[in-house]
Amino acid sequence: MASQEISKIHFYTITWAVNNFSYCWQKKGEALASPSFFFNKGEETKWKLLLFPRGRIDDDYTLCLRRENDCEAVENENVRYNIKILAANGSILHICESRYSSDEVTIERGLFSREARKYLPQDILTLRCRITFVGKEPEIRQLFARTIINVENMSFQWSIEKFSNFTPEEIKTFVIKSTSKDVMMKINLFLTEAQYSMSNIFMNICPVAQCVKYFTVRTFILNSKNSKVDSGEFKCWFDSGKWFDNGTFPLKFTKKNLMNNFYSPSDVLTLIFELTISTGLAFEGVEKIVSMHTSLTPNEVTQSWRNYNALENISDSSCALTTDLMSLYKEQSLCDMKLQTKTNIFPVHTVILGARSPVFRAMFSSEMKEKISGCVDVSDLDDETVRRLLLYFYTDKLEDLKWNVTIQLYKAADKYSVISLKERCSLFLNRNLHVENACEALILSDLHEDKDLKITAQNCILSNATEILKSEEWKLLVNTYSKLAIETMSRNWIQD
Repeated sequence: MASQEISKIHFYTITWAVNNFSYCWQKKGEALASPSFFFNKGEETKWKLLLFPRGRIDDDYTLCLRRENDCEAVENENVRYNIKILAANGSILHICESRYSSDEVTIERGLFSREARKYLPQDILTLRCRITFVGKEPEIRQLFARTIINVENMSFQWSIEKFSNFTPEEIKTFVIKSTSKDVMMKINLFLTEAQYSMSNIFMNICPVAQCVKYFTVRTFILNSKNSKVDSGEFKCWFDSGKWFDNGTFPLKFTKKNLMNNFYSPSDVLTLIFELTISTGLAFEGVEKIVSMHTSLTPNEVTQSWRNYNALENISDSSCALTTDLMSLYKEQSLCDMKLQTKTNIFPVHTVILGARSPVFRAMFSSEMKEKISGCVDVSDLDDETVRRLLLYFYTDKLEDLKWNVTIQLYKAADKYSVISLKERCSLFLNRNLHVENACEALILSDLHEDKDLKITAQNCILSNATEILKSEEWKLLVNTYSKLAIETMSRNWIQD
């Protein structure tokens, strides 16, 4: 390229975000491809970025630029590229050195695991590839693409009666269904052939639906005080009709240990599962194109794009659906349930609430008092919070967020396990932290097990310690949540 005239050297940038990156299902040697792109409209030559989430040969992440449909490297000395990893604010975290289009770049896997909150904010990996080439000047300067891994979050409880009679010859089975009532997976519980009470307990997860690609599951035992006790976290992915890894996992406790410490006097063992299933791609495509004439810097354009997508991005294809659902809610047509606060009643549709919240779904799927009476008591929520919660349920919209309003909505989202709403509220709180509200955010994040918000609040407190440690808010936190205060101050000396 050094021999080429400088006037013929041009630049092109593609910024690619991968939502729910932790739930990529590709095995080693398999790539996740970006949406295709080209330098000029009407060009036949298209390009794409390839990302190997579990490495191509070794375990490190592998990235490369390829012509579309080319499996092997393409020799082209006129095209070079480098790739940068971006933070949530669009700043550059890491640069992979410039390469020819035939080369690959690697990123150390440990980089993400050590600093996941920085490199994967909200579990979104954002890459910017700058391509330098010789040829016709591009009509498009910057392109913004997104790939969204579809993820289903489920939480459910399994009670096993007459647990003391459970023998190695038996298998207990629990069926996991999707929101559409289709069977997705089955969990089999069995004992090893050890001495009767010393048998280890194993869990085997069998896939049923072909859409299941990858999953993680956290397991808990409910003890006699109705507290959750960790029993292990497992993950596996699906390939050609079977699990690529062995889908059998040991729980942390033997049968004897459970009988002595955890199961209820009525001879019932209660297991709790928190399951996250990756079912393929929910979306992939180009979201924004910036032509060669723009007054914004690359970082400003990137930040504008990220903010837009994080808080309020409804595609054109979903606008009609959103309008229709909102009309259904406003007209109170076909409502079959009510939410009752201390001062108001909100007519709703069980099918909408059940689709948006696993808590409501469980409530309406069994003969609980709410289903029988046709009314759900939500007197712990104020009218404004319920109104905003329903607006999100029916339209996926958040409007005119303020700090105190968002906190109440955040609590409601956590109570009813609306993960997407909780994450969006958490993102707003993260972005609006300051010295006056950092202590409040810290307490909130600790109570609701929000690691990202908690770390941001702790960092804000430590960065402004001179001012915050003199405040009444800090004194109240020390008196009421002394363990949390000690943990926060320890971050100055103990690496997270």
